[in-house]
Amino acid sequence: MTRYELIERHERVLQECAMAGISVQDWKNAEIYRFVQKLRGDGNKMEYCVHQAMVRYVISEATVWRILRSMEKSVTITI
Repeated sequence: MTRYELIERHERVLQECAMAGISVQDWKNAEIYRFVQKLRGDGNKMEYCVHQAMVRYVISEATVWRILRSMEKSVTITI
């Protein structure tokens, strides 16, 4: 499959993401968000969860908080 074929196959989803302000690169952040939410679900405090994400993904505290805020924003989808 070529890049064009992939884009063509998922063009509508990519358009919706672009209109909602979601970057294609955000898929990487979803893993970090899931990791933090898993730790929260296990009963850990948020500061601990953020610290563990910093260590695991080798990113700054500010980046973890930015990712969390970004993933929790509401979006409107028009299909």
